[in-house]
Amino acid sequence: MIITDEDLLKRLSQLNASIVHDALRAEGLENQTLSHDIKPILTQKTMYGKVWTLSGELHKNISVHESLLSWTHFLSKVKPETVVICQPNNQSIALMGELSAETLLKKNIKGYVVDGGCRDVKKIKDIGLQVYCKFFSPKDVAGKWKVTEMGKEITISEVVIKTGDYVIGDEDGVVIIPKDVAKKIIMKAEKDLNSENKIRDAIMNDEDPQQAYLRYRKF
Repeated sequence: MIITDEDLLKRLSQLNASIVHDALRAEGLENQTLSHDIKPILTQKTMYGKVWTLSGELHKNISVHESLLSWTHFLSKVKPETVVICQPNNQSIALMGELSAETLLKKNIKGYVVDGGCRDVKKIKDIGLQVYCKFFSPKDVAGKWKVTEMGKEITISEVVIKTGDYVIGDEDGVVIIPKDVAKKIIMKAEKDLNSENKIRDAIMNDEDPQQAYLRYRKF
């Protein structure tokens, strides 16, 4: 049976970060979770999708025009229907704000994860884009930062991330699923979630928790 990307994404949407982490761990992939410092601005929804990567760095002698030209080039070229994951290579400025969030949402971007800062937080909450970041700051990219690569391999929290990988994020954190094992991991996570539901039902019906664990081998 052929399972398409659309099928996988639909099934991923029914899962959560922790159950996916457990499935990855069971396959020997223990280092797929981003730092716990990267947190969601909005917590009501699960973020999921295919990854599109972005990276850049600070420049001492860059003009406001040049930096904003670089940033808007990213906004022009970003692949729709993806989750953008950004390695900004600094912990001093915001790499997401109101106008950018509105632009990304209009291009059907499913989420934005940055190993750094964000600003215009209240506006982003109102806009509804799923944004994950480490800190808030009014300082932005203007006259400071430039895109270096788009769609190339990046590393965050020692996790190697490639365009085309899958990602899921919620209040527990952000988990990266390598694309070459995505089908296997998502199907295992579905099975594990089903077992957890059975264990929950068993315990709620007064079965001993250890006996329930031994029966389903999941907890």
